[in-house]
Amino acid sequence: MNGVLFLITLSTAGLFALFVPAILVAIANAETDLATEMTLLASVGAFLMLAILTAISGRRRNTERSLGFLALVCVWIATPLFGAISFMVLADIAFLPAWFEAVGAMTTSGVSVLARETAPRGLLFWRVLLEWYGGFLTLASIVHVLAPAGFGGLQATGSRLMAGGHDTSLYRPEAYRALLLQYSVITGIILLGLMVFGVKPLDAVMLGMISAATGGFLPFVSPLEDNIGGGAITVMALGLCAGTLSVFWRRRIIRRPGRIFPNNMEAKILAAIIVALTVVYAARIVEVSGGSALQNLVPALREGFFTASSLVATSGIETRPGVIALLPNIVVLAVIFVGAGVYSTTGGVKIFRIGAMWIYAIAELNRLIYPNSVDRLRFGDALIRRDAMQAIWTYFIVAVLVIGLGAMLIALTATGFEAAVVMAVALFSNAGPVYNALQPATSEVTHQWPAFSALPYQVTYVLGIVIMTVGRLEVLVVLAVLNIKYWYNR
Repeated sequence: MNGVLFLITLSTAGLFALFVPAILVAIANAETDLATEMTLLASVGAFLMLAILTAISGRRRNTERSLGFLALVCVWIATPLFGAISFMVLADIAFLPAWFEAVGAMTTSGVSVLARETAPRGLLFWRVLLEWYGGFLTLASIVHVLAPAGFGGLQATGSRLMAGGHDTSLYRPEAYRALLLQYSVITGIILLGLMVFGVKPLDAVMLGMISAATGGFLPFVSPLEDNIGGGAITVMALGLCAGTLSVFWRRRIIRRPGRIFPNNMEAKILAAIIVALTVVYAARIVEVSGGSALQNLVPALREGFFTASSLVATSGIETRPGVIALLPNIVVLAVIFVGAGVYSTTGGVKIFRIGAMWIYAIAELNRLIYPNSVDRLRFGDALIRRDAMQAIWTYFIVAVLVIGLGAMLIALTATGFEAAVVMAVALFSNAGPVYNALQPATSEVTHQWPAFSALPYQVTYVLGIVIMTVGRLEVLVVLAVLNIKYWYNR
């Protein structure tokens, strides 16, 4: 169990290390009290983590695969809990809303109960830092645990490139270096692009981190288009597109950009979806805007591209209220439920799984006509094995059940039926702002579609926490850890 404790301590230590830039931002904005509170939290947390790491240093860390699954679940429970403590102290909110806020940040879901109009800049920066850190933990979880174990049909071939090629890499801090470097470089490129188009440095840093993490939290009360220009919006859209790509595709972009699409069916489908949504959203924006279609075409295409990228990346950010809702709710929910590429920070079930299910279903129908045929099924250059398909179908069925059960419980405790379905899908796909984006404007249904900060029962926050965490952990790893019979008989 030393390995489990080590990973929990390591992830939490990274969380407390992020207090350093947050403290500097608070000091720069003359938020002395906030900076003092952050310093105290960081000092206590750093001392505690250092004491634990010192106590377990030199001891053999168990690398058994089942303990790796347990460590992953514990990391995603413990780290947001420490984040919740920070929000309780810094934002003066109750425990369950604070926990909901921390989980919404670290799962990159973007849901928030903070009053952004009165929140100090240092606190908003801390909230964005948690979202960015959650994006990194998501990639590390997939590369080091979920993909090597084949959870949900994920293929482990590429994960060895960044995981060090050994099971013990999970317990070596240096094994995360390449992944963190790539993640930081992409963030830096986005923020530099934003600054080129006139975004203030601090805002550029926050928006760059949000884009790289495909998060949904904006540090503004007013719409995004009121705070940054059209060029910066395009940069953010490109950053969100980068977030939809597998970490291994990003390496190809730098080394061999011409080989992104050949034999990469997922990348082709991803690009096609973004292009199609861009055109459809642009047409709807021109339709509702009035005026000359030619005059509004370029701004509409830019706004459509941003909206399409935001939905596919399961971010849910809008340039202005009402844009996402220009398409029917069922279309929006389908897009975020599917998500984007595997090995990315996006939520949803991923295009690879949906594509593999479709190809396998067609093959089974063909087998009814040619029962003795033997096919090597492929999705692009990925070979689809029978055991992988069993895992994919299991994942899909469990995901639908989680969303259905979550929607039912949310409807019983907080909202109307339609709002409950939207909230369940949005939270599971880690696209929380979509819930607000699809809220009807009529006052008659507002009480059935409450904001996250106005949920009537505390138990709804617990439901939201569970749905977001299960969605981020690819569902099946949670069920594996909850197998009490296995742990009892070990």
